[in-house]
Amino acid sequence: MRVIACAALAVAGVSGAPSPYLSPGSVVADRAGKRLYVACETAGAILVFDTGDEKVVARYTLEQVRRIALSPDGKRLFATAGEVTGLLHEIDLATGAHLRSLPAGHTPEALTVSPDGRTLYYCNRFARDDQKDVHALDLASGRITHSAKAVREPAAICLSKDGKTLWVGNHLPIMPANSQHVFAVLNVFDSATLAPVATLDLPAGAFAVRDAVMSPDGRYCYVTHSIGRFTVPTTHLDRGWINTSAVSVFEVASRTYVNAVLLDDTVRGAANPWGVAVSSDGRWLCVNVSGTHELVVVDAVEMMKRLAAAEHPKEVVNDLGFLYGAKTRVPLEGQGPRALAVCGERVFSAMYFGDSLNSVELWDDGPGAAVELPLVDTRPQPGLARQGEMAFHDATLCYQHWLSCASCHPEARSDGTNWDLMNDGIGNPKQSRSLLYTHRTSPVMITGVRASAEVAVTKGFALIQFHELPEPQLDSVNAYLKALKPVPSPYRKPDGSLTDAAKRGKVVFEGKAGCVTCHTPPYYGSKKKFAFGLGSDSERDREFATPILIEVWRTAPYMYDGRAMTIRDVITTDNTNNKHGHTKGLSPQEVADLAEYVNSL
Repeated sequence: MRVIACAALAVAGVSGAPSPYLSPGSVVADRAGKRLYVACETAGAILVFDTGDEKVVARYTLEQVRRIALSPDGKRLFATAGEVTGLLHEIDLATGAHLRSLPAGHTPEALTVSPDGRTLYYCNRFARDDQKDVHALDLASGRITHSAKAVREPAAICLSKDGKTLWVGNHLPIMPANSQHVFAVLNVFDSATLAPVATLDLPAGAFAVRDAVMSPDGRYCYVTHSIGRFTVPTTHLDRGWINTSAVSVFEVASRTYVNAVLLDDTVRGAANPWGVAVSSDGRWLCVNVSGTHELVVVDAVEMMKRLAAAEHPKEVVNDLGFLYGAKTRVPLEGQGPRALAVCGERVFSAMYFGDSLNSVELWDDGPGAAVELPLVDTRPQPGLARQGEMAFHDATLCYQHWLSCASCHPEARSDGTNWDLMNDGIGNPKQSRSLLYTHRTSPVMITGVRASAEVAVTKGFALIQFHELPEPQLDSVNAYLKALKPVPSPYRKPDGSLTDAAKRGKVVFEGKAGCVTCHTPPYYGSKKKFAFGLGSDSERDREFATPILIEVWRTAPYMYDGRAMTIRDVITTDNTNNKHGHTKGLSPQEVADLAEYVNSL
């Protein structure tokens, strides 16, 4: 195997040696289907896999690689990498030479190349609210020519077949969580200028958008996501009561939503849909279902016929039997399939927790069985935290496999919606909280109903996933959550220091506003509960646990019921009685500075 070390790539905001695990998270195939390029997130490597010999033939060392894309001629490989000072890398595949690294902003991830090979489009997963996060980069000059603003955490990207429009899927919703309908959206941009063309709504409850792909004929865009049924209490899971998995279909020419189809079955969920690809003839729509470790293969031709003939089109998104007879669920070897690629009549699924690929043949009458293809000779035994990460993302540890912990806590953070849990009554939905540092502050849950995060983990499996986990597995999940590290805030300077506005805001936070009284360093939270008279109806005078402010920049909306869209709203319009910090007397500049500081934590 050829091993190629690219230029030294010290990435700010990232620490520690590469993990012993590969964690393949992005995969692309060359046009001939002879080579797969596999980006391994935690190993800091891109593997070259020969599909004929079924083995790894080369390895590029690239620290903190995230996503990859090929040039249309197959001669160059592009990769996004890093966090705070992210980079875009270009590799010559003929020589293995690392051609250049370009600054790419905070957490560059999704990327694609124009059909003529002249422009590379990429997204910053995280950015300030006042910063653009979708970019067009001229590959000849290495300069960004146009930029645009997506809605929230752009995580999926694809170009229309004619190359005229760029479609960007936003990972999470951004709207008050106490609204009647909450959903993520797609942004459509003019690819020449990145001028906004359309904002397209996904169905109500849509969140955790993971991937998007165009049909080979260019007529449709397919988008994978979950659908949270958060308007009902979490009393049971049967028949997708609170969570289902979907592919939404959009017509490209008219830029309109067609419908959404469910990947689940009536009594068995297909949790955490991830990567999506289509066979070259457009017949087979292939989706990795990460939580249940499966590949779902849908007859796309039959699916579109059924959508066109649907008697009640608005009910298709709720119909667990709609794809009956038109889809096949293929069990995969290993855990956590995420990215995938179609090579001729084979689908290759990258197993994030298995450090392997799975190959599935696509026959005229459907898919065959999966064959596992290891990416390393010897796979290390997962440590305790890695075991916990696997369990956290494993929907088979749930009654009928409807959801995993990651369904409501993607990346162990918030999903931007409210849920009506049974631990504090019924009819009072509350925000899904980030789990970062929850083991270091107690009590936990919005109302502090659990004495510790360990208790919350145990009760979460038992009362939300309706599954009793043995003690060793619970210990592993706790180990994973304790090991979480915050992503540095995009509201700070690239070197990690505070902006001038944040420095002024820090003075307000610690002084006249009195925020530090409850939100104390180092986690900017508290082990105490407080009642500020800001609850709704029967909860008006209820005590709530003090939330941690670390990473609050990425956990909107705010307040216990998600009513506040921004930190500025928390400080002003949602602090009517001036009890949630002394903010009424602050000047507009002080409010702006205080919000800047809180967002920098």
